[in-house]
Amino acid sequence: MAKGLDCGTSYYIAATDKSIKKQRNVFLTVDGDAKQVKRMLKRQNIPFVEKAGKVHIVGQHAFNYAQIFSTTELRRPMSSGLLNPQERDALPVLNAIVGELIGKAKKNETCVYCIPAKPIDQTREVSYHEDVLKQIIDGYGYKVKVLEESVALAYEGLVDNNLTGIAISMGAGMCNICVMYQGMSSLSFSVARGGDWIDKNVANDCGCPVAKVTSVKESSNNLDLTKSAINDIYQEGSEEYNIINAIRSYYGALVNYLLTNLTNQFNNAESVPNFPDKVPVVFGGGTALVKGFMEVVGEQFNQEEFPIPVKDFTLVEDAHTAVARGCLSEAQLIEEEENETNEESS
Repeated sequence: MAKGLDCGTSYYIAATDKSIKKQRNVFLTVDGDAKQVKRMLKRQNIPFVEKAGKVHIVGQHAFNYAQIFSTTELRRPMSSGLLNPQERDALPVLNAIVGELIGKAKKNETCVYCIPAKPIDQTREVSYHEDVLKQIIDGYGYKVKVLEESVALAYEGLVDNNLTGIAISMGAGMCNICVMYQGMSSLSFSVARGGDWIDKNVANDCGCPVAKVTSVKESSNNLDLTKSAINDIYQEGSEEYNIINAIRSYYGALVNYLLTNLTNQFNNAESVPNFPDKVPVVFGGGTALVKGFMEVVGEQFNQEEFPIPVKDFTLVEDAHTAVARGCLSEAQLIEEEENETNEESS
C-alpha cells in the first residue's frame, strides 16, 4: 500500500488511501527514576523514547503535559523546517514518530516523503535533513522517494486548474512556495518563517509561554483574524485577547513577507513561465487553518505590485493534510508504474 508522509516541524502526517494519521513532532524529558517513569507511561499507553537513561514523552501527550505544567520545557526535533541542530535526541524521537505513523512495510510498498525547498533567507542546506529522513523511512522497509513540500501541495491544490498556478504551504517552521505550469515546477523556494515565528514573537510581546500562544492559535473559540472580529474583542483586555490581537499582527507581517519574497523571486528568475491567463494561488498547511487567514491574505496582496495577474486565492480542502495527500498521490503513481513494468516483463 502506497503511503505519503508529510514531515513537518509541528506535525508528521501519514496518508494512505484508507486513512490519515497525525502526530505532533515534539517531545519532553521526564525527570525521575527511569524505570518508574516508564511503568507510569506504560499504564497510560503514552508513547516514549528512552536514551542514555533519560525518558522522553513523544507527540501529542508531550504537548498536553506542557499545557498543564508551565515550567516543563517542550522540545522540538525540528526547527525552521529542518532537523534541529540543538537537539541531540532528535533522531530517536523522529524514528519513533515515523514508526508509529507508517509501521513496517509489507512487500514492495512505496513511501513518498516531503522536504522543504532550500530557504532563501537562511544559510542552511536540506541535504542532510533529506538523507536522515530517508534512512529512517528506509529502516522500516519501504521503497523511499522524496518530493518537495510545495510541489506535493500543488498536486492536490492545483489539480482542477491543469496543475498550473502557485502553491504556498504554510508550515510551522517554514513556508514553501512553488510556481507550476502544467505539472512542471518552474520556481520553488522556502522562507524560514512560519507558525513558530508567529508564536515566538507573540509570546515575547505578550509575556507568556510559547506553548500558551500555540494553544490559543489552535484551539481558542475566540480566535478570528477578520477585522470585524478583532474590533469586537479589542476592549476585552484579557491575556487571551491580547494574544489574539498580536497573532493577527504577525499573520499580516508573515503574509507580507511571503508575497514580497515571491515578487522578488519572480523578478529575478529566468525560468518563470509567461502565463497566458490569470493563475490561482492555493494555500495549505496548518498555519493557514486559522479563521480569517484568507482575509489577511487579501489585505496584504497588491495586484499592481505583483508581477503576474492572479485569478483568486483559495484554501485547499483539508489544508492540514494536503501535503501528505500530495505525497500519497505520487507514491500511488510510482507503484502503478512498477506494477505495469512487472506485468510487461512477465
